[in-house]
Amino acid sequence: MHHIRDNLAVCGFPDIGCREEFEAHGFSAQLQCAEPFDPWLQECVDVKTLPFADGEPIPKVLFDKAMEWLIRYWESDSKILISCAGGQSRSVTMAIALLCTKSQLGFLEAVYDVMSRVPEAYPHPNVLVSAAKYCGEPLQLDELRNVYANVPNPPPFPWSIDLIRKALN
Repeated sequence: MHHIRDNLAVCGFPDIGCREEFEAHGFSAQLQCAEPFDPWLQECVDVKTLPFADGEPIPKVLFDKAMEWLIRYWESDSKILISCAGGQSRSVTMAIALLCTKSQLGFLEAVYDVMSRVPEAYPHPNVLVSAAKYCGEPLQLDELRNVYANVPNPPPFPWSIDLIRKALN
């Protein structure tokens, strides 16, 4: 589990842990970007399940629902967890979009901020590009290439330049 702010964290399924460990974090809300999830979570926090495929652009209607829900909890100073299967792409991207929307950070500033706090972060280009567009700050090829060039722990098989270009079109 990686804390982005005092009131915002991201993780993958394995990082949620057991109920006692989870409850110790004091979360009020959890946005679940992948399925399934442990049923006991709904007894501990308000869970919003809005799964979407990693590797595909986030549908606008889903983005609208997620951001409306996240913003409501952000503005009430609730502690929010955003989770997905691996804690590397979907949850990271939603945290970036939330910070861009509710803080003084531009989209790229939010990208670098979140990625510096989540060493395994490696958002899929289609997911990240859709979030940038949603936030009104579409990315250019050199910006996106720079994002991936500065990933703290790049995977052994990084995104290809062709995939990055396709995501931008």
